[in-house]
Amino acid sequence: MVELSADRAAALFDLALENGMLSEFLEQAVFVRDAMQSVESVNILENPLVTDEDKRKFLNDVFAGKIHDDLYGFLYLLVTTKNESLIVPSLSSFINMVRLYGGKAQALVVSAAPLDDNQIAELSKLLSKKLSKNVEITATVDESLLGGLYIHVDGRLIDRTVKKQLNDLKDKIKIEL
Repeated sequence: MVELSADRAAALFDLALENGMLSEFLEQAVFVRDAMQSVESVNILENPLVTDEDKRKFLNDVFAGKIHDDLYGFLYLLVTTKNESLIVPSLSSFINMVRLYGGKAQALVVSAAPLDDNQIAELSKLLSKKLSKNVEITATVDESLLGGLYIHVDGRLIDRTVKKQLNDLKDKIKIEL
């Protein structure tokens, strides 16, 4: 499924690049992806009991006139070919392709406590310098962490949690004994 969604994303990327509409498609793809992740969208589009005609009507009601015709056609094609489940993964891959093409990276930062705007800005600055890309950060909180944070960026995991540090210390003590 990942390969199929990457193929669809690459086709959409080529179309947007060819038409000089990367930034417009990016903005609209984020809008569509976020809308398609709602429970209502999933229940309609991925339900085998809902007819293709009803699925296309749903797409028309939600997106007609709000997104470019080529992007709408992309959604329509996925529904027509019974690949509704590829819509969100394909759009997510497309968004990542556009960001990589533009020298941008998206980082997910998960911390034990909320980060303030200054901390996020400093972290973005540090990651941007390290990766030689403009890094945009999405910050979330996981209270189950004892402390610290971890970062997913460019296929990497940077783990600076207290739990990880304690496990590393435990492993080091085992080796030394």
